[in-house]
Amino acid sequence: MQLRKWLRILHRDAGYFIVGVTVIYAVSGIFLNHKYDLNSDFHVITQQVQVDLPPGPPFQEKDLKPIIESIDDNILYKRSFMTSQGYLKAFIHNGEVVLDPETGIGEMQILRKRAVVFEMNNLHRISTHKSWKWISDAFAAVLLFVTISGIFILKGKNGLMKRGIWFILGGLIVPIVYMIFLM
Repeated sequence: MQLRKWLRILHRDAGYFIVGVTVIYAVSGIFLNHKYDLNSDFHVITQQVQVDLPPGPPFQEKDLKPIIESIDDNILYKRSFMTSQGYLKAFIHNGEVVLDPETGIGEMQILRKRAVVFEMNNLHRISTHKSWKWISDAFAAVLLFVTISGIFILKGKNGLMKRGIWFILGGLIVPIVYMIFLM
């Protein structure tokens, strides 16, 4: 069998094999590229709140816990402190409550995991189990093979030495120009 025929077969099958991980890395890569534009792991839910605070500050933790937890049934109070701006900031499970100590009016922010995106980002960052690092390396090796084998599959006017070389050079020039002039 010819080398090109084997390359086509292996390229095709390896390409099919890596579709799932490629989609996960592509989608999570877009989210991670924009991590300063939006919180890609969590959805922030903001809600205005009002509570009756005891006289203070200073506030006693034992007094604050039932007051803060009374805002919502799902709130688990952790601890609190007074900010330099004079607000009471209480940490709760998956969020925080910031209150004006004089009026008891404030804002609660709760973080909720983005269902699928959170897990995809963890895979992309390799922040899951250490074994994923080796799976990710294997994926990178297969992706490299698919890329390089794709260069040699076609021949003729659409092959490497005619049309292909220009696309390869274009694909190399974009990051090189960016690194030289914009970094």
